[in-house]
Amino acid sequence: MHFADFVQIRLSATSLLLFTIFGQTVILGFAWGFAGAILYTGVLALPDSVVRLIVEHPTVLTLIVTLIATALSITTSMFFTFALKEALRHHLSGPSITLFKLRTAIALSRPTWVLRRKFLKLSLLTLVVYAMVTFLNTSWSTLLLPTLVEWPVGTFGTELDLGSAAFVNQLSTDINDLNANSVQAPAFEVLECLDSLSGIAAVDIQGGVETSSMFSFNGVSYNQSTGGILPAIQEYSGSSAPPGSNVGLAFTGGQVPVNTSFNWGHLGRDAGTQGVSKNYSITQQGLTANVTCQPIDRSQNGFSVTPYPVPGYTGFNMSFITWVAVANCSGNINSITSFTVGNANGQADNATEGLLPTVVCPSPQNSTAFNPYKFDIFMSGLYKYSFLPTIVCEVTPYLTTVNVTYNGGIISVDRIAESSGSTSSSNFPLSQYIATVMNYQASSNQAVVKNTVGDFLTAYGTSNVSVMYSELEDYWRGIAEFSSTQLRSGYSASGVPSNMARSTSGTMYIETYGWRSRSRTFILLLVVITLIWLATVLAAGYSLVQEKITASDPSFDFSDPVDLIIAASGGRLGSQLHDEDDEEEDHSEDVVIRFEDVTDKMGRRMSKKRLVTVAPPGTP
Repeated sequence: MHFADFVQIRLSATSLLLFTIFGQTVILGFAWGFAGAILYTGVLALPDSVVRLIVEHPTVLTLIVTLIATALSITTSMFFTFALKEALRHHLSGPSITLFKLRTAIALSRPTWVLRRKFLKLSLLTLVVYAMVTFLNTSWSTLLLPTLVEWPVGTFGTELDLGSAAFVNQLSTDINDLNANSVQAPAFEVLECLDSLSGIAAVDIQGGVETSSMFSFNGVSYNQSTGGILPAIQEYSGSSAPPGSNVGLAFTGGQVPVNTSFNWGHLGRDAGTQGVSKNYSITQQGLTANVTCQPIDRSQNGFSVTPYPVPGYTGFNMSFITWVAVANCSGNINSITSFTVGNANGQADNATEGLLPTVVCPSPQNSTAFNPYKFDIFMSGLYKYSFLPTIVCEVTPYLTTVNVTYNGGIISVDRIAESSGSTSSSNFPLSQYIATVMNYQASSNQAVVKNTVGDFLTAYGTSNVSVMYSELEDYWRGIAEFSSTQLRSGYSASGVPSNMARSTSGTMYIETYGWRSRSRTFILLLVVITLIWLATVLAAGYSLVQEKITASDPSFDFSDPVDLIIAASGGRLGSQLHDEDDEEEDHSEDVVIRFEDVTDKMGRRMSKKRLVTVAPPGTP
């Protein structure tokens, strides 16, 4: 029993054909609407509640989608084959055809395929129809199965502009205030260790081996260095403790507001989607420094270290040594004092004690002599650090545009380009602040018998001078970048005034389950589904027209082997095929046949047909 027999109790042939057109059109509309929604949105994401279920039960998702795709495929195929079978039934009720064409009609209504070199066009037609119907289930599965997609969502916001005139003026006022030292000193003491760690973490090649270090400040983890940025994403903003009155130059840690929003566009209903994971790429303003270390040029600069030993207590074989290191950079003088111990003769032990005097020049406290564009750091190793000759590291801070990646709880900063005019203003005080931090750090690195930087160089770079220079360049650059982040945090903790703000932009990437626009793939799938819909509508329309002209008996199924055997036995087909030579068996497909109605004694048409042969034209 075929589809028509199953429903003909309640539906006429015309109603059934109209229902077929309607059902197939609804399915096509669903396919185009679903694909159109994906193409329009770019990414169609599932709700977080569904995503959590998928993550917990991944095989269930495949099962459900497969069942839905199979149901749609079966329904689409059923409508298609029914419409095609009805059209062929009306067509076969009329003119005579060859047995191969009958075979082709049966293959199309199954659908299956036949191959005959003699009938290439008809064979190709069966192959195309068979391929489209077979491809249906794959098409629906591909269209409906959600996969892991990366959903980009635009971000926009503001941050503190270190190059703005308003900030430059405010920082200049704060640094040159009479109470500036008392405000900064507590912060420097608290951040002293972090300053040193920021420099060491920024060294990407230690002892000739490329490394990747982590640095943390205010509850935020950075890959190697801060890059002079302030986190622009809330979940990466770090500490939630109020900073209190410790803002500006006095900032040591605490909550810093984030002013970043997300552009969900026409997908506002999906705002707040978490997905499986998220990462961000934001274009921000950073700060770094070009640092170049090289041996001192005595014709332009001078550096001297003078010891002043003082005998120790009576009975102790020791002395106290005061070291005064003086740097002369193009006529500008700065000095630093260090303290070590030695033997009774005022000599230090070369094996266990080390001195690495470090001086920033010009002095950052001398605002009239300090160069806002660049400054120098003088260093010279003594005793166990004697492997380091007297060198000068030239530091040139500058603002830069950076691409900041927020992923897995880690912030990574990649420089894009230098901001034009960022260090061209003679009122630019940021270099002065960075030099102040470095000057304080240079003093605090030196202990009585050792130096933090000296020990680091001893561990990683004593055998190669160029490696030591590279490590020191990264070290001072890391401190410059961290100083900028600390400063930016302090002046952002109480909110950023509009005249100090600059815009930021970027993208949030949500990894979730859903559908991504794949135009070429969707076009192929929709072409197959649309062609099947078109064939269904044309076949059903043809049958509706034929029903108006000549009603046919829907009870006879030409593709049913039993109906065909009965029809063939009632006609003269057997004798015609019996006369064929065995060697000419292939010619049996050229036999012309026709379906005829069988009538009873009263001349009424019975619900059966007979299959008769038709003599070729000209045959007596």
